[in-house]
Amino acid sequence: MATKTEDSTWLRRYHDSAPGAPRLVCFPFAGGSASYFFGLSKRLQPQVEVIAVQYPGRQDRMGEGCMENVRDLAAGVAEALAPVDPPAVFFGHSMGALVAFETAMALSGSAAAPRALLVSASRGASVPSRRADGFTTDEELIADLRELNGTDEQLLANTALMDLILPMLRADYRAVARYRGDPDARVACPITALAGDCDPLVDEGEAAAWQRHTAGDFRLRHFPGGHFFLDEHQDDVVAELNLLMAAALTDTGTGRPARPPQAR
Repeated sequence: MATKTEDSTWLRRYHDSAPGAPRLVCFPFAGGSASYFFGLSKRLQPQVEVIAVQYPGRQDRMGEGCMENVRDLAAGVAEALAPVDPPAVFFGHSMGALVAFETAMALSGSAAAPRALLVSASRGASVPSRRADGFTTDEELIADLRELNGTDEQLLANTALMDLILPMLRADYRAVARYRGDPDARVACPITALAGDCDPLVDEGEAAAWQRHTAGDFRLRHFPGGHFFLDEHQDDVVAELNLLMAAALTDTGTGRPARPPQAR
């Protein structure tokens, strides 16, 4: 069961964590919700406190209007994160990578700024989207979901449920299509980019473009698979997160990295 973090409508916690556990903030993809990260939270608890972002217009925020602007989404998340303990790492998949980056930019210079950013299945922030501004019909949206292979076929065939989901998905797609990152925008923290080698939306050059958006180190890692390659490589993604959490928690007094949190 999810609990709202610090009474925020934007943040969800699914599992308890050990006292002083580092924070990982997870940003969902277009059409996604906070609950997508339940499994990751279960694997990393209690050594890591996993906080999942809940965008407006879905699940327990279904009654709210959807946002069609990445920076507006980021502003809401940044406001929610500003008063809480500093997170160690931001992790965003697809649209979530763009929202995570803009949230990091909004928090730049503050105590809540992330110490590392993991972006997955996403073009660099300043690379224009391949998609047009929205889809004409619901059928086109559903066809796109099938191509990305990240949605269960039974869900796609459920007309009543899709009637609820498609308006939110359309708003997210518009947000991504309209987003243009500043070519000179850079976060201070390192960026690690993960990419699927058969992703129809992001090629190697577009993923590598994240390098221009960090003043720190950059690393790009490829995986076999499409846009939702991380579903097939959960162990590898968890390993990447363990490395980033350890590096982010380096004891600056000794120069020695902290012991990596281990997934169960």
